[in-house]
Amino acid sequence: MEHDRKMTLHFNDGSKLAFEFPEQGPNAAAKQIKLNEFMTSRHVVIEAEGSILVFPISNIKYIQLNAFYATPGKFPGLPKHTITGARIAG
Repeated sequence: MEHDRKMTLHFNDGSKLAFEFPEQGPNAAAKQIKLNEFMTSRHVVIEAEGSILVFPISNIKYIQLNAFYATPGKFPGLPKHTITGARIAG
């Protein structure tokens, strides 16, 4: 199981916590369902090292996902108004 994806939770108090994890779905449809559920949930729920961690969305400023899909700008399931191909400028 290759842990080639990374998610960083940036909390309202300025702290952050990063997780590495394997691919979460066997195909594009399963990944889209998981992403849709993730984006509409009131909590981020992570199983890590034998524990279940539950983070209320209200405590999270933003979530950064890296290497989520192999092709940059190709994120199925994101809202149609999503700006793609951007880069952080400062």
